[in-house]
Amino acid sequence: MTACAGGLRAGHLALALALCAPALAQEALAQEEAGVRTVSFERLNRVYEELIDDLSLIRIGPAEVALRSPAHSLTVSRHAATLTAGDDGVFETELELEIAGSGQIAADVVIGSLESQLTQELVVPVQTLRLEGEIAIRRDEEGYWIRTERMPPTTQVRIESELGTQLFTVCRQMALVLVSLDCEAIERAVTLISVPLPEAGGEYLIALEDTTPEERRDFDRFLGQSRKP
Repeated sequence: MTACAGGLRAGHLALALALCAPALAQEALAQEEAGVRTVSFERLNRVYEELIDDLSLIRIGPAEVALRSPAHSLTVSRHAATLTAGDDGVFETELELEIAGSGQIAADVVIGSLESQLTQELVVPVQTLRLEGEIAIRRDEEGYWIRTERMPPTTQVRIESELGTQLFTVCRQMALVLVSLDCEAIERAVTLISVPLPEAGGEYLIALEDTTPEERRDFDRFLGQSRKP
């Protein structure tokens, strides 16, 4: 880390930025030459509608809860992917996303002989997701094709809704018959939900119109330097 990373007084900020810029640029260039780069495309920070269909099935004791979100929007306010070049054009990837959103969440509930359907409004509070995996990148005239080589099967997203309270009430009624029910665990499971991620092998396009000329120039240079003879 350069000396420019230390603490600064607000009054010295402009001068410090001017003095640190060459050192920081050299550090970034050294990282890039070593096959490491943090990438972000500003136009991908936007609102996405209905990204997710079914959520992970919850099984706790004799209770089974199938969650889905029939309508929702997610805002990605910030993202960054740190890429480390490996063999055969594959990059180790550390992805960070800052998200928030809202929508609906529905649950098909089976507890013993009881079957019920519940629907509630949901809020996705501001939170940061972190994922690690491996991707391959292919550039053509359309943009950058990203193929997932390795990804975790799920990621956890914190939500706020009245669904947990509803489920807890239903569960407590059934607990009079099914003493093995863990109603608190069921309530927790629908506030920190598991969201399935795409399986390895899927390919996704970052279109040229979703990038700026400066971003493309820098990313193309990094990809060219990362190719191993």
